[in-house]
Amino acid sequence: MTTHRTLSINKIMSAAVFICAALITSLFVYHLSKKPVQANINAENGVLFSLPRELKPFSLINANGLTFSEKDFYQHWTLLFFGFTHCASICPTTLEMLNRAYGKLHDAHPNLQVVLISLDPERDKPAILAHYVQSFNPAFIGASGKRQDLRKLQSELGIYAMKDTNRTTVNYQLQHTPSILLINPQGKWVGLFNNRMKPSQFVTVVNHGIRLAESSSR
Repeated sequence: MTTHRTLSINKIMSAAVFICAALITSLFVYHLSKKPVQANINAENGVLFSLPRELKPFSLINANGLTFSEKDFYQHWTLLFFGFTHCASICPTTLEMLNRAYGKLHDAHPNLQVVLISLDPERDKPAILAHYVQSFNPAFIGASGKRQDLRKLQSELGIYAMKDTNRTTVNYQLQHTPSILLINPQGKWVGLFNNRMKPSQFVTVVNHGIRLAESSSR
């Protein structure tokens, strides 16, 4: 009886965590959609801000053990994704989509880079993170850092993350915001994209978003 009740409670808690994560992500996108945005991007595919948003200085560590900061966005169009190496589905699916889209995007924008910031610094040490991101594409960049530094950046970018307590302390999962953020070569946040697009559609939407962002900055 006790075991059955415990399992039922665990299932309910797990479902509640998932629903909470999905709800907060939806509210985040809805909130952004109420801000002034560029026209001509389907709201289902993403949001492009009419005014780029300055990022506060931050300091993390990249997968090579070197400092990674807002300055690493300079001179690049950056597709920024938050995840972790033990992620069961969202992260590998998103990174594989980014890998398949990367060639055409890089052909159109040679200064484009893809960055994964880990939300799980306790497990994602630099060597582990480097192996993970490079297993999808050798050009992909990984970074993480101290928990307090990550939280500041998450807060600024609206990135939600919650540990699933229905797992063991070693094998836990994180529910997190799955959006792909777009940072311009001036290091400013200009929009975000849905991670569930097919690679070909993602290429079209990102190229269009970059063109709009470039034209609005002139």
